Amino acid sequence: MMNRDVLVLIGVIIADAVLLIELLYFILRRNTSNKLFQAAFQGDNERFEAVSGSLGGKTLSKFDKELIRFNVAEIRKEQSRIEESIGNFEKMELKDSQKRKIYQRIFYYYVDRGKKTEAKKYYQELDSLGVYKNKKDVEMTYDTFINNGHRYLDESLERLKKAKTEEIPTLEKNIARMYENKGIHAEAKKYARMAERHQRELEEKSKTRRSL
Repeated sequence: MMNRDVLVLIGVIIADAVLLIELLYFILRRNTSNKLFQAAFQGDNERFEAVSGSLGGKTLSKFDKELIRFNVAEIRKEQSRIEESIGNFEKMELKDSQKRKIYQRIFYYYVDRGKKTEAKKYYQELDSLGVYKNKKDVEMTYDTFINNGHRYLDESLERLKKAKTEEIPTLEKNIARMYENKGIHAEAKKYARMAERHQRELEEKSKTRRSL
């Protein structure tokens, strides 16, 4: 019968081995994701498929790979590719966690393009999930841009007082639309101009940081 010290040593070795395997898996997965992102960004479909079919590619699900394509398409503002990814997501049997990760972004994509039918569809999909991140913001956006309401106007004005710099343009844009929906056009124009100015300032700061 093994003594206690030997059993402890074996346990430590096994635990270390498990941690090492998990670390190697994480590194392989991360490196593969980076390679797929680079291939997608460069429009190299042949390379993307090659990496996807490699050992590292097996650490990523079909959803993960499509999400990379979707992310790149958003960065490059490739509308046809975004629509293609959305179609591919719709064909998948997604887990609730995956739906929470992508449906909100698709909802905002359609809201930005004024596609109310599609936006409503994904709002209902999100609503069926119950609790999800930023639910209040989604509900506010739906009321303002899909239902043409102004239910969140007072709350948005209060949030604006405490908002972070990067949040201000979006809040002001939303407030402008709420005033427009309410028929108070002077305030709507005022907040729309503020949103445009603050958005330009954010973009200028971002350019400055990148140039340093």
